[in-house]
Amino acid sequence: MVRIEGKSDYDRLDDLVREIAAKHDLQLNIAGWTRKTYDVFRPKVEDKIEISVLARIESFATTNGEITIFHSDAMPFAEDLGGALEREFDIQEAVIVQRPPG
Repeated sequence: MVRIEGKSDYDRLDDLVREIAAKHDLQLNIAGWTRKTYDVFRPKVEDKIEISVLARIESFATTNGEITIFHSDAMPFAEDLGGALEREFDIQEAVIVQRPPG
């Protein structure tokens, strides 16, 4: 019997985060290889130099559903991503953790 394997959990998470960040007009920076970090930013404005991370997702979100936000502007994004994580990875309840920017 031949088993056909689909996308890995990492690839599925990549797709979800990219799709939802684009939906909310947010920029995304992905760092890492086996353990990825997804940083979500506001789109860059030419006259502003300051860039701050609104939200951060680690690759282990596929098992614990944790999304960290640093600004309340990220809440709609985090709520959408949390629902998608629950559906896609069979997580009982995604968790949004609010942290002060730092």
